[in-house]
Amino acid sequence: MRELLRILQPAKSQRIWMLGGILLGVAVISANTLLMALSGWFIASMAVAGAAKVSFNFFFASATIRALAILRTVGRYGERLVTHEAAFRILADLRVWLFKRLIPLAPAGLERYAGGDLAGRLRADLDSLESLYLRILAPLLTGLATIVLAALFASLWSRSAAAALLGLLMVSGLALPLWGLRMAREPGRQSAQTAGELRSQVTQGLQGAEELLLLGAAEQHANRVDQLSQRLVRQQVRLGSINSLTLSGVTLLTGLCLALLCLLLIPEVRQQQISGPQLVMLLLFSAACFEAVGPLALSLQLIPAAAESIRRIQELATAAPPLADPLEPQVATDRSIVLNQVSLAYATGTTALDRFSLEIAAGERVAVIGPSGSGKSSLIELLLRFRPYQGSVRIGGAELRELTPDQLSQLVAAVPQQPHLFNSSIRDNILLGREISAADLAAVLSDSGLDQWITNLPQGLDTQVGETGGGISGGEARRIALARALVSNTPILLLDEPTEGLDGATEQIVVERLSRRLQGTTLLVVTHRPACLALAERVVRIDVAQGGTV
Repeated sequence: MRELLRILQPAKSQRIWMLGGILLGVAVISANTLLMALSGWFIASMAVAGAAKVSFNFFFASATIRALAILRTVGRYGERLVTHEAAFRILADLRVWLFKRLIPLAPAGLERYAGGDLAGRLRADLDSLESLYLRILAPLLTGLATIVLAALFASLWSRSAAAALLGLLMVSGLALPLWGLRMAREPGRQSAQTAGELRSQVTQGLQGAEELLLLGAAEQHANRVDQLSQRLVRQQVRLGSINSLTLSGVTLLTGLCLALLCLLLIPEVRQQQISGPQLVMLLLFSAACFEAVGPLALSLQLIPAAAESIRRIQELATAAPPLADPLEPQVATDRSIVLNQVSLAYATGTTALDRFSLEIAAGERVAVIGPSGSGKSSLIELLLRFRPYQGSVRIGGAELRELTPDQLSQLVAAVPQQPHLFNSSIRDNILLGREISAADLAAVLSDSGLDQWITNLPQGLDTQVGETGGGISGGEARRIALARALVSNTPILLLDEPTEGLDGATEQIVVERLSRRLQGTTLLVVTHRPACLALAERVVRIDVAQGGTV
């Protein structure tokens, strides 16, 4: 929690935006309450002057009323602009902060979370934190400032009225909201949990819609979503009822305050300590102050839901990565890969590799074969620093644990079995922000077998691949991932089923071109397709029956 709260502390420029929004909020509330007070005094004074048939200069008062009205309107616009700008800046930093902490966790550290749950924490839980400033911090500070300033203003005419106003504003703005917070703590926490579970179920249902329909389970999943929706509605109704009670209490206290002020101030009017118009002014001013502190109850009720969102984000952000960054990184000296008595197990306890040993010399090309479940893909994940292991894994002569992710990315590129494509163009998915010459890009497209296919596309490299590559075939997606790895031009290349989904003719072309391009590159290719074996100088078989050993 301390780490997240530290991150939530905004930069100096953002603190200026936040403070500016709060000051504008105080200015708007002050303008509104003073407008009400001055309007009441002005109307009452005009009535008294008319009844007494005396002259009254209304120009100054009316001009001040217009100025306050303009200030309230402009200030309200400025307050919305500044507070939302501050909130959006904080959210932007929080998204980057959380994403940086999630990268080292993938994939092993995130396997226990459903895809919908992760999406909910990354999006909805983070977005809900805008209420920390917009709907909790800013209203609380402006409300407290209103209480203090209101008492000081009232004390200019009557100390007894100021004391009564201060006491009832404290009850209305603090005691009553704190009671509402206590009542809303549990339903608020449950509401945040249910909302997260509902988002997860809906996301998973949409992602697996085809399987649900094929297996006849769509209705069952819809019922689950409906149950969560009904539960969320009940929890929100309960929160709404608590909010209604607190608002009703504010209304009751407003009436009580006005009655009490009348009892206190009427004798002072009779004793000519204050005038009748000033009595009206203080009454309307007090009513406006209660209206200003009314949102405090709702602000405090939002704290439990915000705290639950913080807890969910903190759980992700503070999770330990499979391999922690080394304190004193080693330096790779060559392009070799050496595994010695390596054991690897999943979080479920399933063994992927058991005392596995393999040595690949610098520049050597090795193919790994074996039945499904023997640990071939896990070997790729291990070499990418994705999973914890026992034994020794040395890349370039340095222990894998003692290499930073940045060091490893400069040594190793990979094509996973299920490559991810971003919802962008083919060009963006290949380059990932890198800059290369047109000639180098053309060579990469040719060596990955993409050149002819891209030439036939109307938009060429600017063709959009769709969400997770849904607009193209699996073979095309795999070749795009292969081109992405080739662009990195690393001395070590890991390929997991690089020609899966390709027809025989295309596969042969890709294998021939890769064989020429990868001369001198240290290559580890995992495959079950005979054509890919032509890429290798040596073939290693992993057998489950042999306990994951060569």
